[in-house]
Amino acid sequence: MLEKGLHYFRMAMAVIYTAIGVFILTKPNALKGIIDEFYAPIVGALILVYGLYRGYKEYIVESNKNKDA
Repeated sequence: MLEKGLHYFRMAMAVIYTAIGVFILTKPNALKGIIDEFYAPIVGALILVYGLYRGYKEYIVESNKNKDA
């Protein structure tokens, strides 16, 4: 039960990171005052890639658990 809840939490976090990355890429002025406008697309791309990586990794881990069971 707890393991399934952690899976959903990890997937939700992957979606949130991906959404934040897309948001920063589409609206680089949103971080004005925090980081320079030049670096906003770089930060957005890194967060986007990290979110996609987390989602992919969690999907692979969960699918391997289902194969073993």
